[in-house]
Amino acid sequence: MQMKKSVLLGAMIAGFAGAASAETQVTLYGLIDEGLIYQSNKTGDRDVSRGDIGGGSQSRFGIQEGQQSGSRWGLRGTEDLGGGTMATFVLESGFTANDGRNAQNRLFGRQSTVGLTGDFGTFDMGRQTNLASRYFEGVDPFALDFFQANMGSAFSAANTVRYDNTLMYQTPTYGGLTFGGGYSFNYDADLGGNFRTNENNRAITAGAMYLSGPLQVSLSYDQQNLTPSQPKPKSAIIGAAYNFEVVKLGLAYGYTKDGVLSGQFLGRGSGAPSENGIGLTNGAFSWDGLRINSYLVGLTAPIGAVSSVFGSWQRADPNKGLEKTDIYSLGFKYDLSKRTDLYAYGSYADGYGFVDGNKVTTVGAGVRHRF
Repeated sequence: MQMKKSVLLGAMIAGFAGAASAETQVTLYGLIDEGLIYQSNKTGDRDVSRGDIGGGSQSRFGIQEGQQSGSRWGLRGTEDLGGGTMATFVLESGFTANDGRNAQNRLFGRQSTVGLTGDFGTFDMGRQTNLASRYFEGVDPFALDFFQANMGSAFSAANTVRYDNTLMYQTPTYGGLTFGGGYSFNYDADLGGNFRTNENNRAITAGAMYLSGPLQVSLSYDQQNLTPSQPKPKSAIIGAAYNFEVVKLGLAYGYTKDGVLSGQFLGRGSGAPSENGIGLTNGAFSWDGLRINSYLVGLTAPIGAVSSVFGSWQRADPNKGLEKTDIYSLGFKYDLSKRTDLYAYGSYADGYGFVDGNKVTTVGAGVRHRF
């Protein structure tokens, strides 16, 4: 009798476990990206970071992680709530593969969200990227990665901008068209926070994307409301890509006003803006009356079934007497499997950081494995 009860109890437990697994799913995922890199830079005389990075020119060669994609691990989960509605969460942590350290100085610095999804669309709350950093990945041949080669060098709103305390909504896809919008009540907790909402640095992100067959069209708008009484950096981008099969063409135009939403890093500069903003090669800053027109032309061509070559030219052309930045990049990727690939790329920037005489060359190669 005792044996029968034990068998029955085991069957019940197995049945409940099977039902739970059918309703709830948690996935462990991630990627590791590691390779070699060579970088050299010549610093213009007017660059405020000149002293900090050690003079007029320097170079380095060594191991560099996260060139094609930032190394990460994460947990992604869903629960079926019935009626076509699901609860979702994403916890994603970045790390530096060459030394095993935590990136972003946070436990889940890449993303930390919980939300609901269904026929009504998707709501997410927490730390997450803005919409420009999602909707233009398919327009940029470098998929918003590869350091200075990525589109975010000229279009600061597409440079993987992450906002804390963000409520995001995206519609279902209707005939290939998706809309989205988000509001951050305090977009960077590292800068501190205040009890009153209007005393915090807030941000707005909005966008739309049409994706059908070989055509993609993307549009985005971002605005940061900084306190106390600072200019409000804002950016709008429109872009499109069309896959002709033998080659994929990507084009984009954008404008940025009253500041920069994010920036590329050069040397050890802290990113603190100079009094006029001249020479800023790191971070974000506000500057009343600044306007930057940005342009991108990109091409991607498959070579056989498992490899491709891609390249782009991008320009960021500011006013205020600053130097325009031109970036020329070329890359190659070879898929060893569905989860592992080899890559190589080179990129040359002239007028980097909007400073005459700033020239940066980056050449890298590595391996990326996804799990």
